[in-house]
Amino acid sequence: MLKTIHVEIDPTGHIHALEAIPFKLEGKALLTLLESDTNEREAVTAEIKGNASRALRLLASPRFQRRPKANPEEVQRHISAIRDEWNNG
Repeated sequence: MLKTIHVEIDPTGHIHALEAIPFKLEGKALLTLLESDTNEREAVTAEIKGNASRALRLLASPRFQRRPKANPEEVQRHISAIRDEWNNG
């Protein structure tokens, strides 16, 4: 049975559902591209660039540089413990 969902494809190629999907996504799909409003596309592109700019500012900020850093071995032990618990459960 064919089902249709309304999605948007952002400039990076990621697909975003514009509504709740009331069924399990599985199997194959056909994609039909609809005409896109140029202004809308430019607004989305500007938003993505703005988000990247904010992310770069955060990474360069003194507060981010002072953030607490986890011990990599401790993180790996925690991940392994959770994985083992999941596999044994």
